[in-house]
Amino acid sequence: MSPTPTAAEAALDWLVTLNSGAVSEAERRHFDAWLAEPAHRAAWERLAGPLQQALAPARAAAARAPQASLALSQALVHAESRTRERRRLLRGALALGALGLGSAWLLADRHLPLAQLSADLRTGTGERRTFTLTDGSTVQLAARSAADLAFGPGQRTLTLRQGALLAQAEPAAAHGGAPFIVRTPHGQVRALGTRFVVQLNEADSYVGMLQHRSEVTTRDGQRLQLDEGQGARFGAQGVAADARPPAAASAWAQGLLQAHDQALGEVVEALRAWRAGFIRISPRAAALRVYGSYALADTDRALAALAETLPITVRVYRAGWLVVID
Repeated sequence: MSPTPTAAEAALDWLVTLNSGAVSEAERRHFDAWLAEPAHRAAWERLAGPLQQALAPARAAAARAPQASLALSQALVHAESRTRERRRLLRGALALGALGLGSAWLLADRHLPLAQLSADLRTGTGERRTFTLTDGSTVQLAARSAADLAFGPGQRTLTLRQGALLAQAEPAAAHGGAPFIVRTPHGQVRALGTRFVVQLNEADSYVGMLQHRSEVTTRDGQRLQLDEGQGARFGAQGVAADARPPAAASAWAQGLLQAHDQALGEVVEALRAWRAGFIRISPRAAALRVYGSYALADTDRALAALAETLPITVRVYRAGWLVVID
């Protein structure tokens, strides 16, 4: 069985931590305790050959799409040249000599999800893009997001593979009655109006209506209609209303992260999509509740603001390549 995404991400975090040159005895004890869990050990052992582990997503993507290798090369060039901050992070990553050749691939994945290179629409870390579809609808992808398109006679379907999107759907009546549908592994959202946000999480999906209505259908057929201003989560446990305002869930489109009584772990997970490098957070800190609005363009400032308002410590290693929150 493959390790869960959470375990794999934690294993990468620990790999960077243990080679950061600044590991405390307490951190080593935390690592030993983490490694004692079978699922965690499986994830760690999978990283024992870092180059093989790092290359696996790229190989899979290349097998799915002939242009994947070219896309990866372009991503690496783009990642190195985007800003002075990205070059600073590149130097910090390469300073982790123990990662060997695999460090370049780990860095590449933190700038552009390698497993999503074959997606029709995709974004890298800290990037959001707006796409105009063939029917005139527009879709904006959040950072580290990916979607596939299935558009044709009688069909207007997007499959969200990772991350989040904000859709402005053209009416079905203007396209032969073909509904505008967004699918996730947990079900689908059929637009009965125009503007809505969909976010794919590990355990479920979220949808929030910004204009008009939509209908949510889970994989086992449960249905729920949402009106403007309403949100819902849907997954293996069914579909249920969610108190998170759609405007807050889609605030990333304006460059903001808005937290309304959210767990710090969820806030950190959202920040990861906008920051190259790794953020590791302790279970105690992850359980704290957060209220506030943070600029996604400056994750250093967001982390500093969290440290000022919560009982946590935020430590930064290797010029920002690794952040540890306790």
